[in-house]
Amino acid sequence: MKLALASVIGSVALLASVVPTASRAEFGQDRFEIQDISAWTLRAGELAFGPREVALGFLDVFSVGTTFGLNLFGALNADLKWLIHDSEPIGIGVKLGVLHFDPDLVGLDETFSVTALPISMLVSGRPNENLRLHGAIEFLAARPDEHAPDSILRLQRHLGGVGKLAAKVAAEYRFGQHVAALLQLETPLLAHRAAFRYAGEDDTAEFLRATLSFHFVIDSFNLRVGGGYGPSWLGRAGFFPVAELSFRIY
Repeated sequence: MKLALASVIGSVALLASVVPTASRAEFGQDRFEIQDISAWTLRAGELAFGPREVALGFLDVFSVGTTFGLNLFGALNADLKWLIHDSEPIGIGVKLGVLHFDPDLVGLDETFSVTALPISMLVSGRPNENLRLHGAIEFLAARPDEHAPDSILRLQRHLGGVGKLAAKVAAEYRFGQHVAALLQLETPLLAHRAAFRYAGEDDTAEFLRATLSFHFVIDSFNLRVGGGYGPSWLGRAGFFPVAELSFRIY
C-alpha cells in the first residue's frame, strides 16, 4: 500500500510542477472538451486531477494520465491518448493503456495478478455549438491464469470496459457555459473471458450499461452527477450512482 501510494503522490507532484497557474476553464473556451468520453485531448499544459483521474495535456494532441483511485487498490495503471485528426467538426483519436494488479501492493491475501492492455479507437463530432456526439471501440487484452476475485471484477467494471471488445456511444448537450447533459451507452461485441465474469453471468444483456448524468463546470471545478444501470463498481448489473469531481487547470 505504501509503495502504491508513494508512486501516486510522486506522479501528482510531478504533473503539478509543470503546469501554469490556474485559470478559468469552461465550456465557452476554445477547445474545452470533456476529454474522458471523447476523442479530444486536454490542451497543452492543461492538468486535470481528482479522485478518479490525473491527466496532463501536451502539444495539444496528447494526454497522459492515470485512473488515480485504482492505484490505491493495487491496480497500477497509465494511459496515453493521441488526437490523430482534428478538424472543426470531427476529432479522431487512439488511446493506449496498461494496468497491472498486484495484491501484494495493498496487502491482500490473494494470489491473483494480471496485466491488462486496453486499446481504444475514438471518434467525436461537433454537429453544432452545443451538441457533441462520441463513439468508441475498445479492446481489452488480458490473460489471467485463474478466476478473478470479486475485488478485481468490481475494479474492471469501474474502468468501463463491458467486454473483451466493446462499443461505446455518447451524446453531450451543453446548456450554456456551465452545464452539459451526458447520455452514455456501452455494449459488448465480444464477451469477457470467463475469468472476468461472475458465476452465471453469461447473457450479453447483463453487460449492457447506460448512464445519464449532468456535468457542471465552474471556473476550474468540474462536477458530474447522475445514475445508470448495468455492471459497475457495485458488481453485477443493477442501478448505480454517478458522482465525480475534478479540477482542470489551464
